Amino acid sequence: MIFFIFFLLALAYILWSHSNKKFLIYSPDENMTLKNVMRFTAALLVLVSILGIVIAFIGSREANFITLLLGSLIAASFSIYLANIR
Repeated sequence: MIFFIFFLLALAYILWSHSNKKFLIYSPDENMTLKNVMRFTAALLVLVSILGIVIAFIGSREANFITLLLGSLIAASFSIYLANIR
């Protein structure tokens, strides 16, 4: 679970740090919606990571699925958004 949380934090860092420079084939400086979505996604991933750390130390093993589900849904939603940019 800790590895997944590190993965979420790394993804959040990459999204936030690339919101001011070229990201894949896109330029967030030219597309403000993309820039905002990248930052919003990064913030959500950090919040889910914090929640995951709390759940890992306090919650039950079954509660860890909350972190897995939320992190996966957020990353998938961003990927779908990115695939639909024209």
